[in-house]
Amino acid sequence: MTADTIEKENAPPPSLELVELELALRHQNLLELGFEGVVRQALDRVGGELLFRMRMDGVAGYDWLAAVALDSDGERKLALVAQPTEGGPLRVEDAEASDTSIARVATAYANLVKSLGRLS
Repeated sequence: MTADTIEKENAPPPSLELVELELALRHQNLLELGFEGVVRQALDRVGGELLFRMRMDGVAGYDWLAAVALDSDGERKLALVAQPTEGGPLRVEDAEASDTSIARVATAYANLVKSLGRLS
């Protein structure tokens, strides 16, 4: 067992909003809609907003990554949606718990957008 495995096992369970988003993403056709289309449709179903998406070209093991904002008990919760390079289902991660540099970019972007009055 590695330190990463232990750390993830001791992590708090994901929020209901993250689980709902993950389930909504799994019921989309990635080949038909593409990454952005799948993310947008899932966000429409769960009540979220796409902040930005970016091509990763294999960096950190992902082809695409999106930052999203979700409604969570009257507050906004930031999450990352990633398409792994090895295939499989899209991954959802709480931006606050993420150790990727993109999570910090997402937080900074969300704060900027909020200060401009575009994100509640």
